[in-house]
Order: sequence, then C-alpha cells, then structure tokens
Amino acid sequence: MISSGNPVSLKCRLQWPVILLVLLSFNGCSSETADQGQSDRVQTSPVDTSAEFAPGMPWLNVERPLTFDDMLGKVVILDFWTYGCINCIHVLVDLKKLEKKYGDQLLVIGVHTPKFDNEKNLDTLRSIVIRYGVDHPVVNDVDSLLAGYYGMRAWPTRVFIDPAGEVLGRVTGEGKYQLIDNKITELLEQHKSILNLTPIPLQLERENSKPTPLAAPGKIAVSDTHLAISDSLHNRILVTDHEGQTQHVIGMEEAGNEDGDFSRARFNLPQGLVFDSNGIYVADTGNHTIRYIDLIEKTVKTVAGNGALERKRGGYYKATSIGMASPWALALRDDRLFIAMAGSHQIWVYNTASKQLIHFAGSGREGIADGDIEKATFSQPSGLSLFGDWLYIADSEASAIRRIHLKEEVVETLVGRGLFDFGDVDGKLHEAKLQHVLGIAVAGENSVILADTYNHKIKIVDLGKDVIKSIIGDGRPGFLSTVNGQFQLNEPGGLALHDKTLFIADTNNNRIVVHELGGKRVSVLEIKKQ
Repeated sequence: MISSGNPVSLKCRLQWPVILLVLLSFNGCSSETADQGQSDRVQTSPVDTSAEFAPGMPWLNVERPLTFDDMLGKVVILDFWTYGCINCIHVLVDLKKLEKKYGDQLLVIGVHTPKFDNEKNLDTLRSIVIRYGVDHPVVNDVDSLLAGYYGMRAWPTRVFIDPAGEVLGRVTGEGKYQLIDNKITELLEQHKSILNLTPIPLQLERENSKPTPLAAPGKIAVSDTHLAISDSLHNRILVTDHEGQTQHVIGMEEAGNEDGDFSRARFNLPQGLVFDSNGIYVADTGNHTIRYIDLIEKTVKTVAGNGALERKRGGYYKATSIGMASPWALALRDDRLFIAMAGSHQIWVYNTASKQLIHFAGSGREGIADGDIEKATFSQPSGLSLFGDWLYIADSEASAIRRIHLKEEVVETLVGRGLFDFGDVDGKLHEAKLQHVLGIAVAGENSVILADTYNHKIKIVDLGKDVIKSIIGDGRPGFLSTVNGQFQLNEPGGLALHDKTLFIADTNNNRIVVHELGGKRVSVLEIKKQ
C-alpha cells in the first residue's frame, strides 16, 4: 500500500524559501516491497509560502523550472532516485510505461538525490538522462532539500500528489508497477472534473545531443585477435581488431530483444562481454538476458533469461525458463560463465554444458558481509575478473573490491567498508577509499587493476604490499589528453587486459582508451568503420 498521513496541500508543500533542513540517514537502494521500516506518515513542517521550489535548483528536460500551476489538474509522482542505483534504473522503465499509458494526465518529476559526490555533477546527470531515455522533468536535488522535506530515506521512493494538490503518501522500492497503476486510475476517476491536459513545457536534453561513433561504451573484452565493445547507448556490440578496425557491428541503435543473424539481432543497453573460442557472451542488461554471438555462424542467440526482470534467491533453473536482474558483468572459466547480477546483488553461474542457471553467491540482500558464499552480501556487483582460484568483484554501491575463493567458497573484502563509506584515498588497503568502482582486471597474482569510476581514475592494487595507487586520471571528469601531465577520464566503466595492453571503456567520453602497463603512454583508440 501507499504509506500516507494526513493529505498536505501541494501549494503549501512546494513553496518554501525558508525550510527546516532535515538530517538524512539514507538506507541505500531498495528492491524490497516494504518501506524499510520508515514511518508511514509524510512528515510536514510549517513553511514560508512566498516562493516555489528552492530558487536556483537546476532542472533538466524543461524549458523553464516548473511551477505550482503546472502541476494542478494532474496526478503527480515525485520520483526520488540516484543514477548509480540499479533499482532506480528499473523504476525508470516502469515510469516510462505509465507515462505512455496516461499521457498528459500524469506528470512524473524526477527528483535526483545524489548518493555519491560525483552524482551531483549536472553535466554528468544530463548524460545519464539521455542514456536511460528519461523524457520527464528532472530536478537535481544536490543538497537533499526535497528528500528531507518529503521524508525520503531509501532509493527509489515515489511521492504521490493528486490533481487537487494534496500530497497522499509514498511508495519505496521497485516492483510496484501494478499498485501505482491502480492508484493513478483511481485518482483520475476521483478528480476527472478538474483534470488539466495542458502539456508540460518540455525541452528534452537528447534533442541537443550530438552523434558520436561510440555512445556510453560500458564494457570491453579482448582476445588474441579481437576487441569487443559494448556500445551501450547505441544498443549494439562492435567487434574490432586491436587497432580499432571494425570487423562486425551487431545490433542497431533502436533497442530490442531479437535473436537471429547479425543484421536482425537487437540488444538493449548491453554491458558485460567475454570471449570463448568461437564467439562472445553478452550481458544484455536492459533485456535481463545473456546472449551469445557466434562469430563463425554470424548469429545471436539468447542462452539465459526469458526477458523478464526477476530475482531468484537461490536454486538451479533451466537457463531460459526464468527472468534475471540486470546482469552487468561476465567472466568465463571452462563451462562456468560467472554473472554479476547487479539487480539482485548476487553472483550467478550459467553452465554452458548443462544449460542451467545457478545461484552461486550472495544472499540477495544489499550489503558488504564476508564469509560463506550463501550468507555473504554484495552491493550491485558490476565487474568480474578471474585469476587462479579467485573470482574478483567490483562491488559498485559499496565502493569495494571483493573476491571469492572458488574452492573454499568464501568471500572476502580487499577494499571497502560500507555502503556510505567512499572517497578517493590511495595507500594502504585498509585505509583506501574508492567511489562506485565498476571495472576490474587482474594482471597477476598480486596485481589488480580497477576502474574507479566515480573518481575518474584507473588504479592498481598491489596485494603483495597491500597498497593501492592511481595511474591514470586526475580525479575530475574531463576529456583532455593531458592536464598537468595527467590524462583525463570521465566515469570509466570497463577494463580488458591483453598481455601488457590495457583497454579502457571511457564511458562518458564515448571512447576507448589504451594504456601500456609499465609505461606512461596513454592514447585514444580510433574506431575505423567497416
């Protein structure tokens, strides 16, 4: 149900140059159906009513900041989200369906409430709005003013306001589509005499975006002869040689979920990639499936997942009989394809021989608990790399590096302490801090390379000396080749290592960067057309 208290006037709630700041204690991303133990009441406070919203709050996707009058006569949903949270990304899909169904009777306003310091950057948020196809107004609540005012305590949270301007309550977590759909229908029927179908003055950010050869490349994989790139926003996979000469383009810019030959196949925001002897496994994140690209037959086939978003806590399943939850990264050894299941905070395995999908590690709760693989917790695992008996994991929402001993089936943490313990600190591992790390590649028994994504850096962990150091990036999002001697990156998301050559998916710069380990040379890979 929608948690609520006494309805509160929208005009009173939105007009507030002077407010009581609320000290927030966020609970993190939530996929649960409960409201995480928070109060069922929408908290209210007396406010000054001489202005609308907080002056100067930055807006996206609109010609001008929205006003009280824009909202009257519509069902309004304030969607509190942060762009690195996988559960929030899932909710965006539901909201898009509702917007299509109800048109101008429904007004969704995305209230972006950043968790990480890097998520406060408006230019980056603009890229994210384009990447996930957000077509409703978005306000960047960088100081958590709206979040505190509406009692938001976990991502994602949606606050409901009826067409008469009354705040009704909130829903926390994902997986609430039917509940929300039913409530919208009920409110529209109750207020049909005062509905306002005037369109909101939108000015979509994507209309000003310029085409680039790559668009938000998320992950990358390398073999002795090929390079595979998840050209994520273009919804396709590019296969090139090591010098960037394109050999295959698989998928089209329009998202879809279709198998078949290379000219017909479609993907939806693909991420993780890994080669086998004849082709490439793909984590087709937006479709919640694992796909296989056969480079010999030039075909694409779904091998795991049925296209639905589902969370399975454990068990063995026929691989194509169940849904998955945003598979984000892959690693292959023999007949075991390890899958970072970001949406359920787990590691799964697809057995390429038996065609079974198997839960491997993680209870399904979000956290950073070590120990037995069944009881350990992860926080949106988004990068994988195998070396020896270890599976290394970039655990993004905990800003942590974890690993699993495959024989002893035990999880341990190398860097990271908690969901809200992040930063940019090199040095001893027990003191080091990362920020939403997405990429990982093991270079040797004692050497682990990281894409420290929200710090815009590449770092190396020396396990022999228990230290970590930055090797590329100056800590600021940038595009220039050198600033004070440092090559700049912007949210690098994927790594692939071949011999001593490191390939980097520099996601927000829409490019692939190449670095020769042990040297200072860093260059941009030129992607040459087929």
